[in-house]
Amino acid sequence: MSDNMSEKQQELISIIVPSYNVEKYIDACVESICGQTYEKLEIILVDDGATDRTGEKCDEWADSDDRIKVIHQKNRGLSGARNAGIREAKGEYLAFIDSDDMIAKDYVETLYKCAVDNKVLLAQGRSNNFFKEEDIKEFTDSDGCKVLSSAEMCRILMSEYRKGWGIVMTKLFHRSLFDDLEFPEGRIHEDEYMVYRLFWKAGRIALSDRIVYYYRSKREGSITHSGFSLKRLDVLDARRKRYEFFEELGEKELQGYALLSLCQAQADCLGKLRNCDIDDKDKYIDEIKKELTENFREVKRTPTVSSKKKLSLWLDIYMPWVKRRK
Repeated sequence: MSDNMSEKQQELISIIVPSYNVEKYIDACVESICGQTYEKLEIILVDDGATDRTGEKCDEWADSDDRIKVIHQKNRGLSGARNAGIREAKGEYLAFIDSDDMIAKDYVETLYKCAVDNKVLLAQGRSNNFFKEEDIKEFTDSDGCKVLSSAEMCRILMSEYRKGWGIVMTKLFHRSLFDDLEFPEGRIHEDEYMVYRLFWKAGRIALSDRIVYYYRSKREGSITHSGFSLKRLDVLDARRKRYEFFEELGEKELQGYALLSLCQAQADCLGKLRNCDIDDKDKYIDEIKKELTENFREVKRTPTVSSKKKLSLWLDIYMPWVKRRK
C-alpha cells in the first residue's frame, strides 16, 4: 500500500457478499477480499439459506478473520441478501461482491482513492471475465481516473455496452446513497433497477481504468447463465421504470435513451420467448409485441436517438435473423 493511502486509511469500508450454494467458489472469493491492500474492512457474508456447505464455510472464515461477520437467513434472493448486508453495515462506504467472483488485491484501495481524491460519492472500476483462475494473470489494464456527470454516465449506460457498467460489483458507494434506496426483493435483474438511480443520486462519478473485478463466466447453477424463464421478463419492468424515472424528471435526452433500451430488451425477450417451451408464451409474446410497436413509433420520433440505432432496432424487431447471421 502506498504511503499516501496509508495516511488516508481512516474510514471503515463494508464489503457485502451474498452467498447461496457456492461452496466450490466462496473460499477464493473471500480470500481475495481478505487480501486487500486496504485493510480497514468490515466483511459481511450473508448466507442466504444455502443448502450446501456455504454457510459452514462462512462461519469458518469468520473464525479466521475478526473483520468478518456472518448473517444466516432464510432464502430471500440476491436483493434480500444485499439489503440485509446494508442494514448491518457500519462502513462509510459499501461494496457488493458476488460470492462466486473475485476481486483484484487493490480493488478497495483503487476505488476509495478515486472517490476521495475526486470528492465523489461513487467510484467505478473495470471488470473482466475469467473461466479459470489462472486466466486472471493475463489481464492487462492501466492507471488513471476521470470524472463524469451522472447524466453522462446514464447516457452511456443506456446507449453503449461497456463491460462492468451495469452491475454494482464494480463500484464503491458512499453509504448515504442507500439512505432511501434498496434492492428490489423478489426480482432478478436487480442491478437494472438500481444502477441508474445510484448514478443519478451521486451526481458525479469517478471512473478508474483499473480492472478491479473478476467475473466468473458460466458457473454451473448461476442465475445469469440458466435457461430462459418468465422471471427474465423482470428486465422489462426494470427498464420501464427507468424510462418513467427520466420522464418524470423531464430529462428528454435520457428519456429517449431509456425508451430505446427498453425496446432493445423487449426485442431480445421476444426472440427468447419464441424459442422457449414456456406454457402460454403466446400471451406474453402478444403483450410485448403490442407495447414494443408503440414504443418503437416513439423512438422513431426521438431526435436524440441516431438513425443508425433506429435502424439497428428495426432489424432487431422485424428481421432478427439478419444480425444472427453476422
